[in-house]
Amino acid sequence: MADDSFFLYGMGERPEALTLGSLVLEKYWQPMSARHYTHELLSDDALREHAYTTDVTNAVFYGSSRLTPAIGLEAGDIVNLRLAYNKDIERIVTAERGTRILLKDPETFLTNNVLSNETAQQKLKLWLSAAYSDFVMKFKFARRPKVWMLSGLYLLEDTRTVVSRGQSSKISAGVSSAIISAVSGVPVGGSVSLGVGSKWEMAMQVAEPHVWAAQFRLLDAKFVKIGKRGMGDISLPVSMGLYRDIMSVNTARDGSGRGVELGLQHEEDGLEQELDGELPDGEVVEDDQEGQEIEEYEKQLEAAIKHFEKAPKHFLQ
Repeated sequence: MADDSFFLYGMGERPEALTLGSLVLEKYWQPMSARHYTHELLSDDALREHAYTTDVTNAVFYGSSRLTPAIGLEAGDIVNLRLAYNKDIERIVTAERGTRILLKDPETFLTNNVLSNETAQQKLKLWLSAAYSDFVMKFKFARRPKVWMLSGLYLLEDTRTVVSRGQSSKISAGVSSAIISAVSGVPVGGSVSLGVGSKWEMAMQVAEPHVWAAQFRLLDAKFVKIGKRGMGDISLPVSMGLYRDIMSVNTARDGSGRGVELGLQHEEDGLEQELDGELPDGEVVEDDQEGQEIEEYEKQLEAAIKHFEKAPKHFLQ
């Protein structure tokens, strides 16, 4: 079964670290090392109110980079996910039990739960102020910033992870019940060969509940100029004022300012942008030049954020 709006990670994260409503700047495939905001873990009652949950048992999750050839799934209970970070890797995660959790209404949750949180507001304001500064927007590889909200996850227990690295571009081991059976008895650190160019290594075994796969929605953050009346000039229900552009020599002094209109892009639109050549580590970018442009943009954005962080507060108003 395909569930390709989710991304399978190489290592599970604690449930309190990757939570529904969490925000990640740019690198959703590295949610803990990238700049991020961790939303509070929902209580059982809040989870029932805001999310759909589905229990899974004896589940098998398969992920591959886009460079890995397409495979045929021969077992109907294998969940086919996109691989989140490493390229030229195929990964299988088996779980004795777990839960698939999805927000019922991500747009409403963003508005009522995430954007109402002061910490989330502060981080978004910092990231977007820097992203829409002249320093970044006049950069040769400038584009709109990408902020991702976690809208779904797989919380899995008693997991085993096996990986196959650097397969030949002409060989795909595929995933079948036979392969799952063959690797199930391999100890951690051990490996098993399943034919020419097909070697699977047991990477880790984790008993405690961890988040192994996550679904993200891309925020739609549109820059707007704010007149002298402030945010009253913006009629949309979700908007945010930005810091003054301290990195511009033409910073407005006439009472006008900067802001953003916030929402969520349609799920298909955000996914399509990633499939269109901006996946991590260049894994679907056919031209290395494009991967370099993404990296240079991220460096420019990070430099701007640090500049805003160091600036005295009264400079930002």
